[in-house]
Amino acid sequence: MAHDDSPSDSDLFRELMQDVKPLPSADVVPTTTSKPTAETLAERRRAAEAREEEEAAAALSEEVRDWLEPTDIISWRIDGIQDGVFRQLKRGNYEPQASLNLHKMRVTEARKEVAGFIQECYRDGVRTALVIHGQGLRSQPRPALLKSLCNQWLPELEPVLAMHSAQKFHGGSGATYVMLRKNPTVKLATKEQNRKR
Repeated sequence: MAHDDSPSDSDLFRELMQDVKPLPSADVVPTTTSKPTAETLAERRRAAEAREEEEAAAALSEEVRDWLEPTDIISWRIDGIQDGVFRQLKRGNYEPQASLNLHKMRVTEARKEVAGFIQECYRDGVRTALVIHGQGLRSQPRPALLKSLCNQWLPELEPVLAMHSAQKFHGGSGATYVMLRKNPTVKLATKEQNRKR
């Protein structure tokens, strides 16, 4: 019976490692992970919201694709909005919970304001908002500049489900009702409320 005189793996490992010295412990810096404060979390949330609003605004063009006339009626909705719900919006039966007035704003400023306003409404659970763009009778280079741009911008913003020119008591064709989708928090609250019935 032949004996295997070759060294074992552990013997070889010890032989190879005999000159290796451990690092002095002073060179090892312990890392501690502290929990972020409420203030830090709020700051991060504000920064994320600002980025979200900037991205939404950046996606909107400042060039009018389809010009409206000052008294034209704005009307749009995504597929799936029921006729009865849209009729209620058109009639002004959903009281606006927030409004944005664009009078005297330049296009660049209005674009940022509209995008930011819609994102903020969505975060706050606003379901119906009012955007006051005016008829733009004296706007340049053509009448109805901001109105035409709002007609173009609002459907491009993800939270928007429908829009329609306002009733006279909310500004008529110089303002637009905007219906927004429910944010997850509002959806959850509605689900809880329906469960309790």
